[in-house]
Amino acid sequence: MSNEYDYLRPRQAPASVLYDAFQRKPCTARCRDLEEWIRLELEAVHRAACSYAAGHGLHQPSMEEVAAAERYARGSADYGSKWAIVLTERMQPLNRDQIRTVG
Repeated sequence: MSNEYDYLRPRQAPASVLYDAFQRKPCTARCRDLEEWIRLELEAVHRAACSYAAGHGLHQPSMEEVAAAERYARGSADYGSKWAIVLTERMQPLNRDQIRTVG
């Protein structure tokens, strides 16, 4: 489905970037078992979140933070969108001291 017609897709980054990572990954994992599928989803979203955060001075979430946001979104009708938005809320801007120690 085109992003243009996906009404659940967040419209602003970084939530849209995370949502897109979640949506792209399953297409490459159709033949894998469920545990591997879930692991690959988490890894895809984690990579996208860290990449976006590094380029925009935001907190890079840990894999546990990504997994916690996914657990929070479970059962929601807008699961992927909820996951991306909850994780985005955890990616707060870094202050100057944090940027010096990270970069």
